Amino acid sequence: MGYAGGTKKDPAYNSLGDHTETIQIDFDPARLSYTQLLDVFWTSHEPVARQWSRQYMSMIHYHDDEQQRAARESQAREETRRKARLFTDIVPAGKFYFAEDYHQKYYLRQARELLNEFLAIYPKQADLISSTAAARVNGYTGRYGTLEGLKAEIDTFGLSSAGRERLLQIVSRFTSSLR
Repeated sequence: MGYAGGTKKDPAYNSLGDHTETIQIDFDPARLSYTQLLDVFWTSHEPVARQWSRQYMSMIHYHDDEQQRAARESQAREETRRKARLFTDIVPAGKFYFAEDYHQKYYLRQARELLNEFLAIYPKQADLISSTAAARVNGYTGRYGTLEGLKAEIDTFGLSSAGRERLLQIVSRFTSSLR
């Protein structure tokens, strides 16, 4: 989680200037294509309505001509599919500023016992923020993912047996309420 797209140096949540809240995704194109990421982007929010502030606007930041082309093509496809104009800016990626620590791993922070385990593993906030395991657990605690998916990868997160059990309880609780 962070801020990008503006000109203000060192933006903060209460002083964004002309930046937009955004995320930065590092991905392995051998495992997940940029086009697949764009598909997730379009299904993860509602870009049909114009946002009321720059802070929350829909925006795609591209890093090269190929990403720009793919983003524009995906936007055109999505507009055709939805039969509506999409209010999403496609702009060159500029400097990305990480948001304040309390904005990072938001859902994980709600599960204090799990957060404490990750803080023991990653005492530096920068390491916690960049941890793939912490990101995955953040997603599961935020109701993204399935119990089956969690069971398949839970042993890779570095959690204690109590931490694994707690995470399974959290995910079991919300997945059983979806049935």
